Amino acid sequence: MTILPEFRRVLREHWRTYLALNAAVYGTLVAMAVLTLLVPGLREQGAQDSEAFVSLPGLSLVTDAYVEGRVARAALGTFLANLLFAALLTTTLPSLIIPFFGVVATIWRVGAIGVWLTPATPEAALALIPHLPVLLIELQAYVLAVLGTVILWRSTFGHRRRGHASASAGYRVGVRDTLHLYPVIVVVLLLIAIVEAVEVIWIMPLLH
Repeated sequence: MTILPEFRRVLREHWRTYLALNAAVYGTLVAMAVLTLLVPGLREQGAQDSEAFVSLPGLSLVTDAYVEGRVARAALGTFLANLLFAALLTTTLPSLIIPFFGVVATIWRVGAIGVWLTPATPEAALALIPHLPVLLIELQAYVLAVLGTVILWRSTFGHRRRGHASASAGYRVGVRDTLHLYPVIVVVLLLIAIVEAVEVIWIMPLLH
């Protein structure tokens, strides 16, 4: 199997970019959480945006699965929503056409998450603690998706420096390297979706 060797190769060749993207993503999450605590009304606006987001037709089915306590359906819905919406539709696919679009979209989405999840009370903060590891690991999948978009356009625009015959050849190499990242992205999102469904439906009620 060449999946893991190819994944490690891509990370090894672009480790500085990978670290920089981690700093940007997690830094944005923390910065927006702090800003939410300092700016009046930001939390309330974030709550309204969050409610509107989860009420979207496709996502409402996932929400219903959590409300009904259906762990398998909730896990599958969470996985598909995160993979299709967060990784593919708003990060990788638009970036095939618009250079570095996924970087902006992901930073924007992580900033919104920082606002949505900032607790309003000490009790809410305690309830959030078990979910933090899930969130932090989930964000790794998005960091990898963004890394693919950066590699794609660096390989395209910098094809001469990287030894590619043309910009189109560099583009193809960038697409290939992005695909090498996706098996790990899928595995991370699948495992996290299962953990999140079990946590929210079975574990969190025991903490109240």
